[in-house]
Amino acid sequence: MIVNSAATLKPRAGNEDFTDFINGHYYYVDKTQYLKEIFSDSSDRLLILRPRRFGKTLMMSTLRHFLEINRKRPGDTSEHEKLFKGLSVLDDREFTAECMGQFPVVFFSFNGVDGKNFDSAMSNLSSSIFSLAEEFEWLMDSERLNSRQKESLGNLLNEKLMRSKEAQSYVISSLTTLCSLLLTHYGRKPVFLIDEYDVPLQKASLRGYYQDMLDVIRPMLTKLLKNNSNVYKVIMTGCLRASKESIFTGMNNIEVNTVLSSRNRLAKAFGFTPDEVMKMLRYYGLENLYENARLWYDGYSIDGNDMFCPWDVTCYCMDVATPCMDSDPALFEPPSYWNGSSSNDIIREFLPYLRSDDSDMMEALIRGESVQLRVSDSLSYGELNKHRPEHFWSILVYTGYLTKDRNGTKNSNVFRIPNAEIRSCFRDQIAQYYDPQEKGVFANISEIIANELLEGRETNLRDSMNDTLAAFVSVRDSAVRAPRENYYHGFINGLLAPAADSKTIRDYSSNRESGDGYPDVSFRGSESGTGTVIELKHVSDMNDLKKASEDALSQIISKNYAERLFRDGLTEVMAWGIAFCGRHCDVSFRKLRP
Repeated sequence: MIVNSAATLKPRAGNEDFTDFINGHYYYVDKTQYLKEIFSDSSDRLLILRPRRFGKTLMMSTLRHFLEINRKRPGDTSEHEKLFKGLSVLDDREFTAECMGQFPVVFFSFNGVDGKNFDSAMSNLSSSIFSLAEEFEWLMDSERLNSRQKESLGNLLNEKLMRSKEAQSYVISSLTTLCSLLLTHYGRKPVFLIDEYDVPLQKASLRGYYQDMLDVIRPMLTKLLKNNSNVYKVIMTGCLRASKESIFTGMNNIEVNTVLSSRNRLAKAFGFTPDEVMKMLRYYGLENLYENARLWYDGYSIDGNDMFCPWDVTCYCMDVATPCMDSDPALFEPPSYWNGSSSNDIIREFLPYLRSDDSDMMEALIRGESVQLRVSDSLSYGELNKHRPEHFWSILVYTGYLTKDRNGTKNSNVFRIPNAEIRSCFRDQIAQYYDPQEKGVFANISEIIANELLEGRETNLRDSMNDTLAAFVSVRDSAVRAPRENYYHGFINGLLAPAADSKTIRDYSSNRESGDGYPDVSFRGSESGTGTVIELKHVSDMNDLKKASEDALSQIISKNYAERLFRDGLTEVMAWGIAFCGRHCDVSFRKLRP
């Protein structure tokens, strides 16, 4: 075991700031030799995609502190020399002389731009831009900026304005505003480091406000990336590549480096190599645990190179190297750090919609086998609600659940689960969806559909219902002697039951008297403050679906089915007419008020 000494560098997971690692005396795996590879690339627009918890943010922070100009003493790199002392980047004196401390830098992360609806997500984004602007508040004293330029910065620093409805236009132009101001002040083109660029659209696609968020993110990044001669270089990181149609319209100058890129000069820049892991374990006197770490946290194949997940290895060292550990570390079973390290919402969104052959491939993967997959090189987040299987498998590859089979050729499409930790994660989080004994088979889709009903998302509900019918209903299922509306009524009750159990909805009623009749289904949201009334119809001809759903909606209105919910104090009720034909349905919607 290691000696508990104040001089011993501490293992640290979760810290993503380079200066904290160095000044806090934490163990740092030196990746600075790759700063040149990242920054001196021929393309002035670079997008790096790696799985979650693979060291992207720490690398961006390292790059920032290496490049960033000394504000008070431009040209003075003495502080940089101290910060990077002993690290490999200083071995390349030509690169350091040319780039170290020579650029204005803007480092912005989209991580955390999320919300249950567009307004809350936009509020988070505006707050993030306000915080970014605060880093440059000193520019208000610059003698090189004119009054108009200071006014534009002042708008970003106006907290009340940035929290108002008018903030959207300022957010869209914020990055190019800072670009122009820094260029004027320093006379040097700035570098932009954009971390987790894809988070807002991922979240928006899951929560039903994709188009609204796209209308902000696309012009915001387009202004920065396309035909902007005022910026020296833009480097972005993320997990998934958005399609050109969603963000990068008309941009052909972006180089994309992914886990599947061939001739990958950045293959070892993110993640830990076997040698780096052995060196770290040896430092803490834990080299005898290398095989445990390899089985649980290794296995990622990037351009033929074996890579460990750095988050897992560091957490492992934190646990087994702690001075208060009483038991023999060799007996310490490696935990799964992957679960809970970040959201799995985008994975869970797809699970209820997968086909039987996808289930077979999932089972093969859990058995340790490799499978051949079709992987998309980019995703249109606006189409994720169509739940195409190729999108699901692509997400698993790019987020780190799957990796290239090291025994296959570099150009093959054969993938496997990388290690024991991810296999355990599959069993805990994913395999349960394919177990017919599991109570939670409908749990995910139940939550989705309940929220779509409560929020009045007509297009989303139509797609979700049809996907669910296709996945879980056989035409034979509804071939019963009893009225077929009864079958679909039971199907809806079973589908929404998990949402009621989880308290997403409450006061769920089936055929309860209200107004001048008995609506098929009614309930209220636990948090939304809205209610829902549903009337169901069945038709034998697909061509009659739309009219039948409209008739069902008219019945809700004419018979005042929302009366009980209004009497209970609700001020808004979502009325839904839903018509079924075999494994298909159509919906009609109207928002009702007292």
